[in-house]
Amino acid sequence: MLAKRRWYTNLVTLPLTALRTMSTFRNYQLGSFVPLLTFLFTGAVVLWMVNAIAPLAPFIYSLF
Repeated sequence: MLAKRRWYTNLVTLPLTALRTMSTFRNYQLGSFVPLLTFLFTGAVVLWMVNAIAPLAPFIYSLF
């Protein structure tokens, strides 16, 4: 039987994966790509937030 996952598992796993990816790039002497990777991860977070807020738009627009 599998152990239950805690509610914050995704909040911890995603940043750790990003940090591991960046450290792997540095270990393989691809450190010059880390700023690009940071930009891509930041863009992904921004797009996720926009996508999460978009369903609320009809309710907000009706207030004005």
